[in-house]
Amino acid sequence: MTYANGRRILDCDAHIMEPTGWLESFAPPSIRGDLPPMNMGDPGFESTIDASTNLRLTREHDSAERAAAERNLMTMSRKGWGALGDNDVTERSRVLDLLGFDLQIVFPTGSFPQVMMSPHHIQAEAAQAMNRGMGAFCASDPRLRAVGYVPFHHGPEVAIRLFHQALRDGCDLVMIDSIPPRNAVSPTHMDFDPLWSAIEDADAAVMLHIGLDNGWRPVRPSFFNNGRTLDHFRSDAPGDALSFLSIGFSAQLFIGSMIFDGVLARHPRLRFGVAELGATWVPGFLHFIDTAARSFSRLQDLSHLDMRPSDYVRKHFCFSPFGGENVGFMIEAAGPELFMFSSDYPHHEGTADPLGKCERTMTAVTPADKELFYVANTQRLLGSRMASDSGLSG
Repeated sequence: MTYANGRRILDCDAHIMEPTGWLESFAPPSIRGDLPPMNMGDPGFESTIDASTNLRLTREHDSAERAAAERNLMTMSRKGWGALGDNDVTERSRVLDLLGFDLQIVFPTGSFPQVMMSPHHIQAEAAQAMNRGMGAFCASDPRLRAVGYVPFHHGPEVAIRLFHQALRDGCDLVMIDSIPPRNAVSPTHMDFDPLWSAIEDADAAVMLHIGLDNGWRPVRPSFFNNGRTLDHFRSDAPGDALSFLSIGFSAQLFIGSMIFDGVLARHPRLRFGVAELGATWVPGFLHFIDTAARSFSRLQDLSHLDMRPSDYVRKHFCFSPFGGENVGFMIEAAGPELFMFSSDYPHHEGTADPLGKCERTMTAVTPADKELFYVANTQRLLGSRMASDSGLSG
């Protein structure tokens, strides 16, 4: 029996855990020397990545180790670098067999900080290299759907070029920055309308994800000058409970700007997924964004909005809760059409039992609404890119 135990599941957030040299292998020789190393100068991190490579090589010839990896697939000690299928596509296909998932949307992990930390003059090429690698990883199994990255801060012409190339390289979805860099043009600027039109015409979904905030931190460091000590782990995610409270702020600001600046009114076919930014905040946000529109309608021209801001959210966005959040509450408070299941495999944030954690909060959720959560909302996000030729469209 699979982990899904007969339930059909589309997983809207999973990851590749890239080995050392992965991004460089997809980059042109002219920029390889300028790419920052994935370990960012951390020898402990480098050892972790090297150990994962050795473990994968061991599984190739050690049937006992391979069987143990399959048996303990979801345990926390088997997550992260070194997990089954962390960066080997044959193993990842086996993981999908064991999980029983029909589909996984796959994001990068270690290569993305390399792109973000690249010198400005090569960053667009670095992003293109990462997108090429993502497409290659997902190419041999139609259940795997690659997410590329399209930075806006190099201008609309570069963004359009990167978007079309990402599609050609095998990416079905693209992620963009939720918070633009300092002194950058907003993604809602009219200059980007041709890009939004291109995304509509390609019927491609756009993803927001943790780590796409360009280093923006709403919790000032002075909050931690409190006479106590607190260790922070190495990650682009919040490293403490206080910072976790603000995890959804970047998405809220992005969504508000897209609505209030009229992008969604001008581009009614856009679709967005929000992953690894929590979702408990969504029910309150639906009310708060309507309050914002009412409160400022006399001070700010919002005449281009032909429906309530919350209705734009419902039409254009879906959100993925963390394992451990109360999905039943969210569905009851905000509606079943807004939320999607994710495992975050093989990241530890996905927990050892994301499916069980969700199910325990959904005792009052109807079978039809569970179908939306596990299948139909992710299906709607992918649109025609659900790939009818793979047998996954039904």
